[in-house]
Amino acid sequence: MKPPRRVSWTNLQEQDQGTSGGSSQRDPTDTHLNMDDTDFEADVPLLYDQGYGCSENQEINAPSDDDVGVESLDYDPIHNVVYEKLKKRQYSRKFYGYTGLTLAKWTITITIGLLVGLIAFIIEFLQEFIITVKKEWTERLLDRGLWLVFFNYTAIGVTLVLLSSCLVMFWAPAAAGGGVTLVMAYLNGNDIPDFFRHRTLFTKILGTICTISSGLPIGQEGPMVHVGGAIASELTWMHGRSLTRERNVPAPQSWWETWREKLRRLTPKAWIFDFYNDKDRREFISAGAAAGLAAAFGAPIGGVLFSMEEASSFWSRKVMWRSLICTTCATVTLSWLNQRRFSFSLPGTISFQGLKPEFDIIDLPLFVVTSVFAGVIGACLNIIHDWLAQFRPSSKHRAMRVLEACLVTFISVAAIFMLPHHFGHCLPIQKGQEGDEFWYRYTCPLPDQETGVSYYNDLASLYFAVPRQTIQQLLALGDAGDSPFTISSLSIHSSSFLFLFILAYGIAAPGGIFMPSIMVGASFGAFLGRIFQVFFPGWSVQPGMHALVGATAMLGGVFRTTISLVVIMVEGTGGIEFLLPVILAIVLSNWVAHYIHSAGAYESDLERIGEVHFLQSEPSQKFDLVSARDIMASDVICFKEITSVTEVVSVLRETCHNGFPIIRHTHDPDAYNPDGQLVGVILRHQILLLLERRAIFEADAATLNLPMRHGAGLQLPRLTSKQRSLDRLMRVYHHVHYPHRRYLSSRPEAVTELEIDELLQEFAMPTVNGSSSNTNLEEGRSKCEDVEQAANHSGKELAIDFRPWMNRAPLTVRAETSARRVYIIFRTLGLRHLCVTDASNRVIGIITRKDIAKAHREHMELEIDPDTPKDSADNENSQSFGGRSFHLRSSFKERSPRDVLYSQM
Repeated sequence: MKPPRRVSWTNLQEQDQGTSGGSSQRDPTDTHLNMDDTDFEADVPLLYDQGYGCSENQEINAPSDDDVGVESLDYDPIHNVVYEKLKKRQYSRKFYGYTGLTLAKWTITITIGLLVGLIAFIIEFLQEFIITVKKEWTERLLDRGLWLVFFNYTAIGVTLVLLSSCLVMFWAPAAAGGGVTLVMAYLNGNDIPDFFRHRTLFTKILGTICTISSGLPIGQEGPMVHVGGAIASELTWMHGRSLTRERNVPAPQSWWETWREKLRRLTPKAWIFDFYNDKDRREFISAGAAAGLAAAFGAPIGGVLFSMEEASSFWSRKVMWRSLICTTCATVTLSWLNQRRFSFSLPGTISFQGLKPEFDIIDLPLFVVTSVFAGVIGACLNIIHDWLAQFRPSSKHRAMRVLEACLVTFISVAAIFMLPHHFGHCLPIQKGQEGDEFWYRYTCPLPDQETGVSYYNDLASLYFAVPRQTIQQLLALGDAGDSPFTISSLSIHSSSFLFLFILAYGIAAPGGIFMPSIMVGASFGAFLGRIFQVFFPGWSVQPGMHALVGATAMLGGVFRTTISLVVIMVEGTGGIEFLLPVILAIVLSNWVAHYIHSAGAYESDLERIGEVHFLQSEPSQKFDLVSARDIMASDVICFKEITSVTEVVSVLRETCHNGFPIIRHTHDPDAYNPDGQLVGVILRHQILLLLERRAIFEADAATLNLPMRHGAGLQLPRLTSKQRSLDRLMRVYHHVHYPHRRYLSSRPEAVTELEIDELLQEFAMPTVNGSSSNTNLEEGRSKCEDVEQAANHSGKELAIDFRPWMNRAPLTVRAETSARRVYIIFRTLGLRHLCVTDASNRVIGIITRKDIAKAHREHMELEIDPDTPKDSADNENSQSFGGRSFHLRSSFKERSPRDVLYSQM
């Protein structure tokens, strides 16, 4: 890595003299920031190497994997003076009204869909290929003994899971589980460390293939949502980068070194800076998540509805169109690759044939029974999963987590070997199905040479086949008298698969819970269908119809979604004729499951993650009883429009706040409020960039305490290239600095790495006894204290002018505003900071995502007597909800975040 460029105070003075005609004294009201004359746009390609110890794979001081934290995303764009002028200038330079940005976004959207479809095909093809090869190899070796085959089969399964689990625990912890929960958290406004990193994407793909192929009862649908979001994130990240040339660099010796060198030399491109931001990435990741689920089920409309109903917290018509195009490209690509020909037919991944779309009113009570039982099973699954989570090994004990995954795999393989051997039934293969690879002989007799009848083990066929084929066979069970599966086999399969599913749900390996839920529901529904055939022989009962109803109801009981699940099941199975039973199953299962366990699988996981502050779509009803005063953080740290560097550095080191209100003092007697009027908000990364680029000037004490005229606005006579470049760099700060661990910018080390102390010391050197200030430093005092004392003697300090860069129109609420309204405003607009002001526009508090989430979690502890006056209630509640005891902005960790962040399915 190149050493970062350092700018001393002497250099700044010389550059100022060359620019301003020899005078280094600056007018504090001058809006021209006379920083160095070097064109910042020329320095942009080198900015990635100027990250002061930060790169793609190396963060500040090489933090351990246990040191993780979650910051909020900046969905609300910065509106400052420089940006307003820049947008007006860009609008006047459009080519016939077009800038090319819309075309670039649609191009990336289509590319995301194509790549997601390709990855879905690779995962599906490889895992089905491995499962089929294992099955054929096992069938050839069965004559040598069941135990030999069992040990070999177990060794293969444990090896695959060992590889997957080791990749997760020792290389990419964010790839564990399905990833849907954390995709929801990200789209809600939480930045999850390393979640969309390229190593996480690689581990997710490879780990999913290995885990499913091992025989564990988990699926690929959840991981595909994560993969789709990660591909969208990586494309937007790569789209804003280009290769730079370096001289005198030895040629790479291998292809791997060549590509690694190219990745290392990727640097930001200035022209695309406005494209990479949290708001645009949110839209692409929403579309990518929709494409991932659509490719997993072959359901383009269902993927869009899932993203809208479950994954995304912010939705618009533009996002809907983008998601639809993305899901269509993904499913069409997958269909073309599966059929090996270009066709626009989109068969679902679990489409089936054999059921008659005929059901009478007498079938309605049976559908109700199946839906209710499957919904109860889904709710109980969530309860048991929450209970078992407290007994699983901690992520700090990585070896134990890997051992747990291997042990669960061993139990699963032992079950699918032993249960068919002892409880399976040998049945003759029906005519016309002799060549179907689904039927598995296992320990049944060899084909009869005289009659030519072949036999299969019904329970072994359910276990050893590709999960997709097993579900298709269960859904295709018609009303024929001879069923290919006995009642006892269906009972054992549904109960054992549910037990193994519960064990595997939460291990340290990639995998989702969509397909296992469908498997359990379909098997249990088919079992009930066979029971109904026995008790109601005169009715035309189709077990496959009950399998479809059971699978849908199981999904409803586990996930608690409605419209998206209906469309996913209809598109995925190709059964539009069965729409009414599917709707009935969703409604009943949601209704029953809600009374057993109020939250779905994803909501339950989000509640257990202390570091992720997820804002639900609706606040608690208790929020009507409190106001903004009760949930805000008081004692807010504010900056004046022109603040000394010493004060700024001290605040950044002592706190980890990411937003600071800017206040204005005025002595104008006509002003309504002469003290502390709110005029803007500045973000932490903006201040860090101003310090990094040395956007500072020399000011005396009178200038720092100079009151601004009331009503005086900031007008830029002209927009310089320096100001344009600084504004762009501020908007993509996290694209360059800590792109996958932005919480590091909130640590004190981020300020130390800027070497601002050396600049302050150099500025203060001539003022302490006429010699170097280093010889007069008292032991135990900080550098900032010495610089402040030296400044007091000289009357001059280094200062920062926040006026050109601050957000001039921050949203505010009055202290009396209802907490419900605060919640809705905060979530709907995707805010990060919400200032609370009084009638004089003075800042009396600030509300962040953590404040709202904590108040929402603890609302049950709030008790207010309806007869209590409002003022008394406010004073009482401020002790439990307001103040620093409640505010969490200063804490890095709430509870072992790594242990709960990356263990969700």
